[in-house]
Amino acid sequence: LVEGHSQPFTSSEQRVAETLRATLIEVVLRLADEANAERQQATARQELLIAELNHRVRNILGLIRGLIRQSAPTAGSSVEDFVKVVDGRIHALARAHNQITDDHWGPAPLQALIDAESAAFVDQPGRIEVSGEPLLLNPNAYSTMALVVHELVTNSTKYGSLSGRDGRVSLSWTRNAKGDLDLDWRETGGPKVKPPTRKGFGATIINRSVPYDLGGTASIEYDPAGVRASFCIPARHVSAPKAVSGQT
Repeated sequence: LVEGHSQPFTSSEQRVAETLRATLIEVVLRLADEANAERQQATARQELLIAELNHRVRNILGLIRGLIRQSAPTAGSSVEDFVKVVDGRIHALARAHNQITDDHWGPAPLQALIDAESAAFVDQPGRIEVSGEPLLLNPNAYSTMALVVHELVTNSTKYGSLSGRDGRVSLSWTRNAKGDLDLDWRETGGPKVKPPTRKGFGATIINRSVPYDLGGTASIEYDPAGVRASFCIPARHVSAPKAVSGQT
């Protein structure tokens, strides 16, 4: 009596077994290759993320260094004034960064930027009248305009229309035929405006940030009735928010 043995394999059965063996080996090797490729991709993504974070940190540190250097106290100013100025500018950048990162480092609403600066420095709501269609600015333009709007608001609260009880600011924007964003700042109802006797870092931010960083234009006029500033941001930095479909 013989047990535990099969009938001898035929030639065709042996060929089938060899084919099955080769197929299984191929499948296992392919799975191993795919797993290795996924590990390499994950490593590459991690290295790219680290490099991007390192780049952003260097940019932020460089920007802070520039703010501190350019905001150096002038004759007659105190250390407290210097700290207050730098602190305000860094907080403006921090608020802009929060808006950008809320959408995974994507375009953010211009209105949110203005609302954040108004809430931080204007004690009465409605003193900055805003008009314009909803628009988004890409991260670079958003950070730049955060500093520009911050300087406009803080200057107005110190010396311009927002320094008095009856002053108002009109901030409006439209898109021209090229798709560029034209933004106008108008102050009324404040004390008589006098051109500054010296050009500080705040004025430099207002006049040069948009042309230098964004390739647009900027101008500011010290009209006795109120400061007027105009900016043009190229279309490549501006986009319209995606329409949200209604629910049925």
